[in-house]
Amino acid sequence: MEDLTALRKSLVRDGKLSDNDVECLRQKLLHDDGGITMEKGNLLFELKDTVSKKNLSARFSDLFVDAICALLLEDEDSPGEIDNKEAKWVRARIQAKGYMDRYDKRLLKALRKRSINFPEILNYKSEITRRFEYTLYFTRFLTLLAVFGSLFAAIALFIKGSVIVVDGMIEFVTHITSPEYEHLLEMFVSSVDVFLFAMVLIIFGVGIYELFISKIDPVEKKADNRPTWMQVSNVDDLKASLGKVILMVLIVTFFKYSIEVEYGNVNDLLKLGVGIILIAGALFITNKSHHHG
Repeated sequence: MEDLTALRKSLVRDGKLSDNDVECLRQKLLHDDGGITMEKGNLLFELKDTVSKKNLSARFSDLFVDAICALLLEDEDSPGEIDNKEAKWVRARIQAKGYMDRYDKRLLKALRKRSINFPEILNYKSEITRRFEYTLYFTRFLTLLAVFGSLFAAIALFIKGSVIVVDGMIEFVTHITSPEYEHLLEMFVSSVDVFLFAMVLIIFGVGIYELFISKIDPVEKKADNRPTWMQVSNVDDLKASLGKVILMVLIVTFFKYSIEVEYGNVNDLLKLGVGIILIAGALFITNKSHHHG
């Protein structure tokens, strides 16, 4: 290692790497002391990254590519191919300066041609591409508008439902001796309808947050106590949770209107019975799919 450090200092003492220096370097790295090693490969990357490109000999590019290819493809452990350790080393050396220069591009092109394999990690993306992808990934925070919007709407609906309940209690106290209860029942059913839709909005907001932003830590720490409606790992899970609550909203709405309708003949009762059967079928299918899942 000390010899390589002394060699590096002697080669770049004037800040240049001439044709003669490159030939001397080729002899030292490829032919002397057992051929190319990882330490010698690091030396080549250091020379490439520290010496100004205008002071680098045109022959250095050939030496750099030939030496690194020999290091990766002519070893005893994985001859002819790039193993995982070698791929990570090359990627780390290229990524150290944050961009690919023309020597790196030529090296990767040569490795594609000469190697049996080409690891995915070596598909290094340009700075523009990485910045664009980072910006594209950052746009997921736009979903926070949907999260906060649904939560604020849920709060408004919970308040509205509570107001309906309070009005219902006032109605109950005011007419406590009255035998009529249909209007009171209608008010309480309406509050349940409002509360259920508020729950839909909460499930939607929490599900969107977990899908696009981050997992909720307090829930993750208590995985055993995680509610079923919060087990959202993909869009299908979110749709399933929403579908169940929306079904309950529709059932309550059906019940609400069924007590308001005046049944004047047998056909009206028949329609009510068909509606009840359809609702029972929907509940049966939902529960069956839930247990199957």
